[in-house]
Amino acid sequence: MKQIESLWKERVQLYIHELRKYLKYIFNDHLLFVAIFALGAGAYYYNGWVKTLDESFPIGLVMGILLGLFLTMSPIYTLLKEADKVYLLPIEMKMASYFRKSILFSFVIQAYLLLMLLAICMPMYVQASGNGFQSFLYILIVLFILKVWNLYLQWDMLKIQDQRTAIFDWLIRFVLNSCFIYFIIERANPWIFGLFIILYLALFVFYHRTVKGKTLKWDVLIDKEQKRLNAFYRFANLFTDVPKLKGQVKRRKWLDWIFQFISYEQKNTYTFLFARTLIRSSEFFGLYMRLSIIGAILLYFSNQMYLSIGISILFLFLTAFQLIPMVNYHELKIWQYLYPVDRTFKEKSFLTILTVSIFIQSIFFGVVVLFSQSWLNGLIVCLAGILFSVIFTKSYVPVRLRKMSRSL
Repeated sequence: MKQIESLWKERVQLYIHELRKYLKYIFNDHLLFVAIFALGAGAYYYNGWVKTLDESFPIGLVMGILLGLFLTMSPIYTLLKEADKVYLLPIEMKMASYFRKSILFSFVIQAYLLLMLLAICMPMYVQASGNGFQSFLYILIVLFILKVWNLYLQWDMLKIQDQRTAIFDWLIRFVLNSCFIYFIIERANPWIFGLFIILYLALFVFYHRTVKGKTLKWDVLIDKEQKRLNAFYRFANLFTDVPKLKGQVKRRKWLDWIFQFISYEQKNTYTFLFARTLIRSSEFFGLYMRLSIIGAILLYFSNQMYLSIGISILFLFLTAFQLIPMVNYHELKIWQYLYPVDRTFKEKSFLTILTVSIFIQSIFFGVVVLFSQSWLNGLIVCLAGILFSVIFTKSYVPVRLRKMSRSL
């Protein structure tokens, strides 16, 4: 029993150490400045939007869906490793305390995020409903109770491998959670809450009896834990090299025409390499596409030129800054040192690919603004983005690359 307790403490300490090791690179001075700017701008415009709300705004529906979605998504952090299905499987019956602590650990993390989400929703709730902030604590306690209920049901579902059952379970809990939050926000009759409490208890008992006697699906638990950790590693890899991350490569044949623009010359060896890396690697191509799409959506719904310029430059900065680690993507591969090419071409080629990528993104953002606002605003956003791209890749990036080369 003491060994199980020490195992959990060791796993938590290792997990926190791993997070801290990469978070110090993620929350560096540059990203922190951008995050503060983005949060400040977001809070300003959110506050302005909230003031336009009245009693006709469907606050119950909006909060019901948002909070219900977060309640339903209740991952359990077991901190299990690949070798555990060999060494811990024989003592599964003795690990009840370990898994109870994993559920509690998951609740603490998600309860904090739930607190933040409710705090964001409260100004909207107060403005649209006319009620005061005194309801905050009451709603928060209800959300915490529902989160515990969802975590325990999620734990029971981990003992069932049927994918259709898992989808059905998710839909049931989402509808139930969303409706319950909706009726709380709308202050429905008390008897409705009694009905929901009966449904919650009935489902809890039904799930518990259904999985009674079933063993844990260790492969499922370990796979889910590995996917969560890899998701964090992929994010951290945007800021620093993560040796534990296993990248995926995909050809993307539909983009092969791009390489026709790179002339077949010795000096373009690294240009060709970085172009292939950007398009074929899942982390860099996925990053580029995600930031481009998110930025385009925000630009489409923005109705002010200066706000559009700010959003465009923000996403151009995030894209360019997080593509910089690509320069060392092949650094540990010995075959690149066999190229009969001067290594000075490497930095020049990388800057070329980075500049072209940001240029294309600037034009894309300008086209979006052109359709959502006017051709003049679209042209200004495009030119502002191109100007930022030139300044950023000519001044900041070379300095950053020299620092990275000295650290290798």
